[in-house]
Amino acid sequence: MQRILLSGLIFLLLSVDGLAHAAQGRGNWERLGRQEVDFKGDHDRINVGRSEGKFRQLEIRVQGAPVEIRRMVVTFANDEKFDLKIRRRFDESTGSHVVDLPGDRRVIKRIDFDYVTPNRRAGKAIVEVYGR
Repeated sequence: MQRILLSGLIFLLLSVDGLAHAAQGRGNWERLGRQEVDFKGDHDRINVGRSEGKFRQLEIRVQGAPVEIRRMVVTFANDEKFDLKIRRRFDESTGSHVVDLPGDRRVIKRIDFDYVTPNRRAGKAIVEVYGR
């Protein structure tokens, strides 16, 4: 009987520990900024910085209208830049794209992105950037 209880307790502890690690791996996404895409231009900036924290991954989400993001430059707090050529088309409300940042968790100062709008009559797009 004690053996069964001990086995059950060990199984329970391992299960809880596994769930905690899985939840930590998924992490909570924190919105770093939001930009309404101006179809007159092809470049926008999201200023992050300050107290938002340190991040290892970014997620780009687009809503409202299609946008093709061609390039994204992440500037860290120490002014080091991470230049990423994405060349990805986001259709209206098509979800997201996750970007792994180099190195350990870092503070982000700003994110610049270059884009094209395939259909100016489709309305305005909203680009949001989340970090974790």
